[in-house]
Amino acid sequence: MSLFIKDVIDKLESLIPLSLQEEWDNSGYQIKLTDEPLSGVVTSLDLTDKCVNLAVKKGFNLILIHHPLFFYPLHLVDLDSKDGKVFDLLVKNRICVYSMHTNFDSSQYSMNHYIANKLGVKKTSPLKSHKRKLYKLSVFIPKGYVKQVRDALFTYANPKIGNYENCSFETRGNGSFKPLSGANPFIGDREKTSFVSESKLEVIIEERAISKTLDALKKVHPYEEVAFDLYPLYDFGGSFSDGIGAVGNLEPKLNLENLLNKIDNLFTPLFMHYCGKLNRMIKKIAVVSGSGFSFIDEAIKNNCDVLISSELTHSKAIKANKSGICLVELSHFDMEKHFTLLAKDILIKEFSIPVIENNNENNPFFNYKNYKGGEI
Repeated sequence: MSLFIKDVIDKLESLIPLSLQEEWDNSGYQIKLTDEPLSGVVTSLDLTDKCVNLAVKKGFNLILIHHPLFFYPLHLVDLDSKDGKVFDLLVKNRICVYSMHTNFDSSQYSMNHYIANKLGVKKTSPLKSHKRKLYKLSVFIPKGYVKQVRDALFTYANPKIGNYENCSFETRGNGSFKPLSGANPFIGDREKTSFVSESKLEVIIEERAISKTLDALKKVHPYEEVAFDLYPLYDFGGSFSDGIGAVGNLEPKLNLENLLNKIDNLFTPLFMHYCGKLNRMIKKIAVVSGSGFSFIDEAIKNNCDVLISSELTHSKAIKANKSGICLVELSHFDMEKHFTLLAKDILIKEFSIPVIENNNENNPFFNYKNYKGGEI
């Protein structure tokens, strides 16, 4: 039985849902091609010519990237430009491109948890839990059709509640309706009031999933006019496992100087900048991959001794020095280069498919202190 591209993406979205992404993000399909048998996957931090050439060479038709290809509406695709030639190569070779960006960052599979675990942090949890605006959907269903409607709703209206999913509640009663002229009733006759044994099925739904859920509901529900209620819940739902960053206790604890040495030995970053005293003992660590120093206040609130991230600004460094929290800055690339391995591990665990990492990319910056003469 052939495995299609859609099968892989559907599984990834069940593990790392798009609802976890930030509002400004554009995770998901970048070039959509779903109904093709999967030939193989290339995992890559970015979509580059080297990445696409690797996929073409291997004959693989799915590229899984971290940073989205498209952030803004396109007004022109110039096939004579370098980027345009890459795009042309993708289309000609029928290669699907899919991005897992901030949804991946907020998942338990993220670089945040990977880096923290490598450093010796135990029992990591999100620095800032993912908050979801939740609604309750109640739909009325005739006898014999509850299962097919419930299964369809669980595809989208199925946020995890703590460590539980597939949560619903069913009550039974009698519904009434009178089909008018022009109606095409599934049950009953026009101009006559019918009384029907029905179930009311209730599920929780995230705000971002409303449109897809209602579309799925209307496709499988037998009634011509689907009767449902949708109303907001009082509170926002949180998550124990999903959210921005990773935080936990370092075992055994180290002073800042030894922590910096450990980071250098484990990850060989291009550079490391820090704020704080080198003899400061570090117990509680927060990691936010990418540009994450805007979460200094969150790290302070969580009583963290140090926050590790990238793209530190002057004002944030001053703020950290005043507040007493230590900061460690690595390059954006060094914080996120682990995506290719982590995505590959997920795919290998879930499927028996060929997967290869694109390891042909380098940090876009150079460290001048390493310059020995000649071309860098």
